[in-house]
Amino acid sequence: MKFAKITLSVALLGALTLGMADETASTSVSVDAQIAAIQAAPAQERVQLMNQFKQKLATMNQADRMAAIQEMQQKMQAQAGTQMQAGQAMGANGQEMGSAMKQKATEHAQEMQMQANEQMTQMQNMNQRQSGNQFMNMNGGSMSGATGGSQNMNFNMPAGR
Repeated sequence: MKFAKITLSVALLGALTLGMADETASTSVSVDAQIAAIQAAPAQERVQLMNQFKQKLATMNQADRMAAIQEMQQKMQAQAGTQMQAGQAMGANGQEMGSAMKQKATEHAQEMQMQANEQMTQMQNMNQRQSGNQFMNMNGGSMSGATGGSQNMNFNMPAGR
């Protein structure tokens, strides 16, 4: 009877040892899979997956737990570094685009101002011609006075534009 108990205990211990060894081998594979799933998941699902990962860590022995935590940190830091580099590249591109857009906007504003100045000058010239024509029509086209001499008309108009 004693021999049977010892044999049964050794068999049970062997089975548990094999089960633990198999679990350790599958732990690293499942940790990798869980980390990949966490990284790929949307924010809402990521919280749940992270909680599951923490529960699994709690059941691991200390060596496996430390290895899994270090692996998780390395992968998350690598992902954060990649995202940071992408963000910096986008920032640099954004600054270049912003500078180019500012330059184009400045050039456009200058062009519009030049067009407005040209239109104002054209309007002034047209108004001066119309005023001159109206004055000539009011006086009957003649610039002579009652004494038969010509009058000097000075309207203080700007010199020809």
